[in-house]
Amino acid sequence: MNRIRVLLPILWLALPAYAGYRELSDEVEGYQPPLIYNDSQRETAAEQPQGTEQNAAFAAQITALREEQKRWQSALQERAPAEAFFIPDRGELARLDGTAKDSSAAGSALVDGYRLPTLETLVWLRNPGIHAATRRVQAALQQYDQAANLDEILRQYQAFTEGVMPGVGPMKGREPAQMKFPYPDMVALKGQVVNQEVRAAVESLEIARRDALTMARKAHWNLGFLGEALRLTGEMERLLGDLLAVATTRYESGKASFQDVVKVQIALDTLVEERNTLREKRSNGFAMIRRVLALEPGIPVGAPALQTPPAPVPELGGLQALARERRQELRRLDAMIGKMDRMVSMGEVRLHADPTLNLSLYQGEEVLQAGTARMQEPYAGTTSAALGLGTPIKAWYGSGEAYLRETREKLGALREQRRDLEAMVQLQVREAWFDLDQAAREQALYAGSIVDLTGTALEVSTRGYETGNVMFADVIASYTTWLQAHLSAERRRADIGVARAQVAAVVGVDVFGSE
Repeated sequence: MNRIRVLLPILWLALPAYAGYRELSDEVEGYQPPLIYNDSQRETAAEQPQGTEQNAAFAAQITALREEQKRWQSALQERAPAEAFFIPDRGELARLDGTAKDSSAAGSALVDGYRLPTLETLVWLRNPGIHAATRRVQAALQQYDQAANLDEILRQYQAFTEGVMPGVGPMKGREPAQMKFPYPDMVALKGQVVNQEVRAAVESLEIARRDALTMARKAHWNLGFLGEALRLTGEMERLLGDLLAVATTRYESGKASFQDVVKVQIALDTLVEERNTLREKRSNGFAMIRRVLALEPGIPVGAPALQTPPAPVPELGGLQALARERRQELRRLDAMIGKMDRMVSMGEVRLHADPTLNLSLYQGEEVLQAGTARMQEPYAGTTSAALGLGTPIKAWYGSGEAYLRETREKLGALREQRRDLEAMVQLQVREAWFDLDQAAREQALYAGSIVDLTGTALEVSTRGYETGNVMFADVIASYTTWLQAHLSAERRRADIGVARAQVAAVVGVDVFGSE
C-alpha cells in the first residue's frame, strides 16, 4: 500500500511527458512538406528519366552518340551514297539483285555481248572484298555503344545506390559533381574518337569498292582487245593461206623460189601459235572476272560486247585538285589524324591540370555537411600536400606523360605521312593522265590513217606479187604491217578504257562513269 502511494505521484508526473512524445511522434510520421516543395519535385521528376538522375549534359551527349550511330547506319544501308566512288544504275541493281548470292544467276548475266555496266553492278553486289569492308564498318559502329555503355552503367549504379544511407528522407545528390561535369567532357571526346574510327572504316570500304571496280574494268577492256586480236589474227591466217596458195602456184610454174613458200609457211605457223597465246590470255581474263565476282571455276563467262570508250581527255589541273579532295587514302588518313588528335586531348584531360581546382563545387550532400554532427565541410577550405605551391596539380602525372608524348609524336608522324601521300597522289594522277592522253592520241593516229594505208598497201602488194611486179619481201612486209597496225589500233582503243579506269582510281572519283 505504501508502494502504491509512492508510484502514483511518479505516474502522475510522467503522463504529460508521454503525451508529448506521442504528439511529437505523430507529427514526425505525418509530416508533409510544403506545397511549393511538392510542386518542384513533380516538375523535376517530369523532366528527368524515372529511376535515374542523369544531368541534361550527359543525356544530351549520349543522345548525340546514338544519333551519330544511326546516321552512319543509314548511310551504310544506302547502296549509292552521295560521295561513293561509283553509283550503280538503279535499273541494273533491280535487275541483278538476285545475283548477289546466286553464282549461277551471275554467270547467266555474263553471256556473250554483256556490257560494262552489267559487270560493274555485279562487282558491287558480289565482291567479297567489298563485303568484308562492309562488315568492318559494322564492327566500327559497335564502338558507339562501347563509348556510352560504361558511363551509362556507372550512372545507373549511382542511381541505384545513392539512397541506401539511412536518414530522414531520400538521400539525393550522392553523385559527385566532378563525375557529372568533367572538363572537357570525356564522353563527347570518346564519341569523336569513335566517329573518326568509323570515318576511316567507311573510306576503307570505298577503297575496296574502287579497287574491285578498277580491276573489273581493266579486265573488261583487255578482254575486248583480246577478242578483236583473235578475230584479226584469224583474218590474217586466212590471208596468209591465200598468199601461200599463190606462192605455191608461182613456185610450181617456176616464177618464184621455194624460199617464198617456206617464208609464208613460217609466218602462218607463227601466227597460229600467236592465236593460241591470245586464247590463253583471254582465259586469264575470264579467270580475273571470276575472281572479282567470286564465281566458281566451272561457271562460264562470256565475251564482252565491243565498245569504244570516249576519247576526250579531261584537264590535268582539275583532276589533281579533285584528287586532293576526294582520294580515299587521303581522307582515311585525315580520319586517323583526327582520331589521334582526340586521343591526345583525352590524355591531356586525364594527366594535366584542369582550368579550376574545383574548390567551390557543391556536392549536394546536405545531410553529411549540416548540423553539429556533420562529417565534412560543405566547401573545401584547404588543399592537399600534392596541390601545394610548386608541386604538380595532379600528383604522379609523370607516370603517364611519356605515353602522351609518344602519342603526340605519332600524331606528328601521321601529318608528315599525309603530306608525302598527297605528293604521291599528285604524281599518280599525272602518270595516269599521261597514259590516257597517249592512248587517245595514238588510237586516233592508227584508226584515222595508218590502218587504211596498210590495207591499201596490202592489196597493192598482193596483186603486184601475182603479176611478178613486186618482190616477195615487200609482200610479206605489207602483211606484217597490216596486222601490226590493226592490232595496235585495237590495243590503243582498249588502252583508253584501261587508262580511264586508272585515272578514276587515282583521283578517287568515277569521273567518267560507264559512258
